[in-house]
Amino acid sequence: MQQITWQIPSVYDVQLMLKRMALDPLYNVDIDQRQVKLPLSGEGQLDTVTLMFAEHPPERYVYIEAPEKREQEALDKIEHVFRFRQPLEEAAGHFQKTELEPLFHRFYGAPLTCDFDLYGCLIKTIIHQQLNMAFAYTLSTRFVQTYGTYKDGVWFYPAPATVASIHPDELRNLQFSQRKAEYVVDISKSIAEGRLDIDALQQKTDEEVTRELTKHRGVGPWTAECFLLFGLGRENLMPAADIGVQNGLKKLLGLEAKPSKADITEWSGRWSPYNSYASIYLWLHIETPDKGEDTRAEK
Repeated sequence: MQQITWQIPSVYDVQLMLKRMALDPLYNVDIDQRQVKLPLSGEGQLDTVTLMFAEHPPERYVYIEAPEKREQEALDKIEHVFRFRQPLEEAAGHFQKTELEPLFHRFYGAPLTCDFDLYGCLIKTIIHQQLNMAFAYTLSTRFVQTYGTYKDGVWFYPAPATVASIHPDELRNLQFSQRKAEYVVDISKSIAEGRLDIDALQQKTDEEVTRELTKHRGVGPWTAECFLLFGLGRENLMPAADIGVQNGLKKLLGLEAKPSKADITEWSGRWSPYNSYASIYLWLHIETPDKGEDTRAEK
């Protein structure tokens, strides 16, 4: 294994990043040890990459262990997933004197991170459609543990060709709805057969990605927006129809009812070009109890 050390910006809140990443039970995240293991897939080759975060005030570092022959591939993936160079200070400054200012004080430095795999991100987002968070992660975990691969403590999503060969009834046995089972298999077939090139989406605009993805059955605007956010790391996405975003605003602003999609779309105009950070911080606001808040009823 090759060992590499990177210094990362002091504004980057590693602890908040790890806590949010650990929500997905498929991810190997050790919050106490400040460690993450990433899957590094390739043609017929599955490797793992380990990141260990450390602080030597005022500096922060990440120590990386990567396969020697795949060092550059691993570093490119780390940069895409963790996005150490994102404009966190600029985003926080942008939201001063706005209704979201309290969130950017409370969660200052919380970064936007991407899922470990583009195909995995798209499939996970389809699986999670219209489900509460707990069951959504239960379903995506069942899916990967049934059809994926486990190596060196890391789960790898199955290849599109593997899922394309599944009959939807098999997914029904995992408690998928009939339509969702069909959506997952159908889009996997599109990718396996070359009708959808998800890697090429990285070079397209947000609008082009949305048009391309929503051509496929089972992919609507919310799914495309989440893929842009967590697959491609785009910085100006506000999924206005997302219940978590709506609940976050209701809680923050003390509203009697959740704001409408139209309201959030209007507000997002003044949050541009950093809507993705607004989205992340609103989700954090829902996921993180306030000091003294009794969360027993939620458990």
